[in-house]
Amino acid sequence: MNKISKPGFLALLLIGAFGLNAQDNPSVHQTEGRTYVNKELPIYLQFKTSPNGKTYDLKSEQNPSDANPMYLDTEGVNWIRSKWAVDPETGKPVVPQREVLMEIYCDGMAPRTSISLKNAPRYYSSGVTYYGKGLSMVLSPSDGVAFDGRGVSSKGVSGVQSTTYSVNGSDATYNGPVAMDKEGQQKVTYQSLDFVGNQESSKNKEFVVDLTAPSTSLSKSGDQSGDIFSARSKFSLSPTDALSGVDYTSYNFDNGNKKYGRNVSLASLSDGEHTITWFSEDQVDNREGDKSYTFYLDRTAPVSSIAIQGDLCESKYDYISERSKFNLTSTDNKAGVQSTEYSIDGGTYSNFSSSLNLPNKNGLVTVRYRATDKVNNRSAVKSKVYYLDNVDPTTSISYGAPQFFKQGELFITSNTPVTLRARDNASGVVNTNYEIDNGGDKAYSSSFTVPNEGPHTLKFESTDCVKNQEAEKSSKVHVDNTGPEIYHHFSIEPVGTKSEGGKTINIYPNYTRLYLGATDEKVGTDVIEYSINGESFRPYSDPRSLDISELDKFTSEKVYTVQVRAVDKLGNKSEATFQFAIEK
Repeated sequence: MNKISKPGFLALLLIGAFGLNAQDNPSVHQTEGRTYVNKELPIYLQFKTSPNGKTYDLKSEQNPSDANPMYLDTEGVNWIRSKWAVDPETGKPVVPQREVLMEIYCDGMAPRTSISLKNAPRYYSSGVTYYGKGLSMVLSPSDGVAFDGRGVSSKGVSGVQSTTYSVNGSDATYNGPVAMDKEGQQKVTYQSLDFVGNQESSKNKEFVVDLTAPSTSLSKSGDQSGDIFSARSKFSLSPTDALSGVDYTSYNFDNGNKKYGRNVSLASLSDGEHTITWFSEDQVDNREGDKSYTFYLDRTAPVSSIAIQGDLCESKYDYISERSKFNLTSTDNKAGVQSTEYSIDGGTYSNFSSSLNLPNKNGLVTVRYRATDKVNNRSAVKSKVYYLDNVDPTTSISYGAPQFFKQGELFITSNTPVTLRARDNASGVVNTNYEIDNGGDKAYSSSFTVPNEGPHTLKFESTDCVKNQEAEKSSKVHVDNTGPEIYHHFSIEPVGTKSEGGKTINIYPNYTRLYLGATDEKVGTDVIEYSINGESFRPYSDPRSLDISELDKFTSEKVYTVQVRAVDKLGNKSEATFQFAIEK
């Protein structure tokens, strides 16, 4: 082949083939008909006139120092060229004319690798980036792009041969997305190498992988008894997170509406059992599993009652005695009773433990009481008024008519009513008992009599409604049921006898006088009356009349029937009838 040259062009006219030798440097890469040379490598040009022929060095006559070796100065495509192209079959220039252009690509730029962290929540704070679960690391290497002299982009780089990375000192070759599933501080170093040996300077990326959810504890304050709380109690939620930190804490009661915060009030809850459920989430969406706590909200104060042990009488007031004790009983629906307190007549409250006597006084006493449960729910104050009756009743005895006193001794008859009158200034009398001569107690209900003749002792006492019993009293009385003994005699002895109605009677002269009398052993005679032959009774003697002995009542000759009545000072009566005859 003929060498063809044209003035004004720097060209190589080749006869036969020519060769490119890069001294087997690994920094030369050929692929898809292209040759890539590291820009730093020297280049020696040679040619052959046949594929297996001798090799000839190609030198520069004009500037010998520019060849053997030569260096590529332009990043990207460089040209080894000759004018004009010759048809290898005919040996004639190709028409239309064109240059012979042989490309050689200069690659002096190292690859560039970018890092992308994907598929996980991200949080940045104080110069530290945190990632959550699902994090994938993607490395994206690229090799540079060069431009030819005509401004047309062309691929002038050899391409990325490999990308390597290290995670916390553990080296690996990058083959695709890397799952960052280890928790903690992550230091990633990465770089790429192209096919002609350009090594990217290593790059670093530091971040923190946070795979652990927060942990939230619940603490309780205020009124508490086991798992029972009052409406004044409070809960506190305390989350902790080792890495990215807590974003929020959420809670709800009984699967109700979510609330946010860490200070939990129980004031709005109703009485009864409740469940609080809570969790926390950190800044990279690690969510704690639900935690729960079941408790009882006790809003109900204890219920207290008061009762009297012993003497009690319910009337206008509740009357009690000094022997009575009061007892307080408290019950609570849930937490249980912590204390029961009482106050007497407005005094300070004291703890109640066992039944107590009230103060030893007489009159009204007010007991106030209240109870507190084990979560400090306190009942409203209740009060009870009692009348403390410490005075015994008093009983008096009275005797009706007839009655008669003689030298300090009282005489009555078996018809004389005996009345007991009992009085009590407070709870009232409930019974009065009496006894006659140790004959056994009898309940008094109304006036009674003492039946038997003779002296008697009456004992009696009363008991009021709260069992205050009066000291026994006694009264002495003498029962006299016997009337006076009637006597009569004449001023002269009888002068004879006669038979009258089958009876023998005495005969007296017409100047005789009759004398009447009566004697009473106990109380004395009060009245003597007489009747002659059926006449009306008249007093034997009184200030307004003469007695029978002073009257000429027996002058007529006939039989006289005289009836005499005597009454003692108690009204006991006796009667006597006698007959006699008057004859001259």
